[in-house]
Amino acid sequence: MTKEELLSKIQVTIDEQQAKLESLKAKALDESNEAIEDVRAAIADLEPKLDQAKAKAQEIAEHADDAWDEVKDSVEEGWNEATAKLEEGWNSLTSTVKSFFS
Repeated sequence: MTKEELLSKIQVTIDEQQAKLESLKAKALDESNEAIEDVRAAIADLEPKLDQAKAKAQEIAEHADDAWDEVKDSVEEGWNEATAKLEEGWNSLTSTVKSFFS
């Protein structure tokens, strides 16, 4: 995978996660106080993970193209770990507050 392909994949993931987070924030405004506390806790957990993903994307973008081949595997592994943390956070949130949004 080239640097540009990975950055494109990363941006799609970040955009999707950002949209989910914004949707969650909007839904939280319409829910009961108990639900809001659960949603706020989930948001507080997810926002730093999304920020970490954005920082990782920036780190990848800043690698010189001529050094890409040398760091490609470790960078992709780091991104996969960041994505897994985001998905873990969303899965946890979904199982915790799913009933509030159905």
